Amino acid sequence: MAKTTLLRARVGTKRKKRADAILGRYGLSPAQAINVFYAKVEEAGGLPFDLRPSETAELLADPQFLAHLARMKAGKVRYIDAQDVPA
Repeated sequence: MAKTTLLRARVGTKRKKRADAILGRYGLSPAQAINVFYAKVEEAGGLPFDLRPSETAELLADPQFLAHLARMKAGKVRYIDAQDVPA
């Protein structure tokens, strides 16, 4: 079996419930959907869809997202390779 890595993300409660209902219609768990998304990112070599202006506006209206962007611009966000994360 392939080695796996734990992924944690914060998602709005209402958004998660709505998305879970849609995923359930496809017989997918959230973890399976994330794996499908990651596979498509690899396949596309980037996001497997276009960000529409309305989606971008929604992101830019999110204070947490804006704070994260500010931390990135200030060099305060450090990404590490998944293999470097302790088990």
